[in-house]
Amino acid sequence: MRTHANRGSALENLITLSNAVYRSRRLAVIHKVPTAWLPVRDGAGKIFTAKVEEKAAVDFIGHVRVDGRSVPVAFDAKETRQDRWPLSKLEEHQYEYLADCHATGACAFILIGFTAQDRYFILPFDNLRNRWDRWKREGRLASVRVDDPTLVEVKFPTYLGWLISAFGAGG
Repeated sequence: MRTHANRGSALENLITLSNAVYRSRRLAVIHKVPTAWLPVRDGAGKIFTAKVEEKAAVDFIGHVRVDGRSVPVAFDAKETRQDRWPLSKLEEHQYEYLADCHATGACAFILIGFTAQDRYFILPFDNLRNRWDRWKREGRLASVRVDDPTLVEVKFPTYLGWLISAFGAGG
């Protein structure tokens, strides 16, 4: 059982280490959004477990310096050992938060780790929205495959390089 005291996933750890490098170089400030936990007490008032009080909107928020300006960023990190990641693994409230961020000019995306293949990809919000809308409209299960040509492959610790290119001069 995973509790709030456990360390994050392997992908979250890669992101956190990379974010420290970006911050030290004054290129980005991105933080993990903590999950709010509610302690559960026994009859004597001693805490014996905890439950999620409020789910975080997404895993990471912050901003990235691009051509001298700050670009807000919001993203969720998802990982799978399979060669596909199902959209059903993104909760409705997470999608809505990313949609709101995108609508206000933030760079919103899903960072997907295909751990068995040791490959990492960005699913930009526009691509996510198209898939999400089609999934909701057609009612069929939808997924993102590791070999999908519309994904943006990224490496660590430089996973934000694609964003800097996309939002840079003329981007």
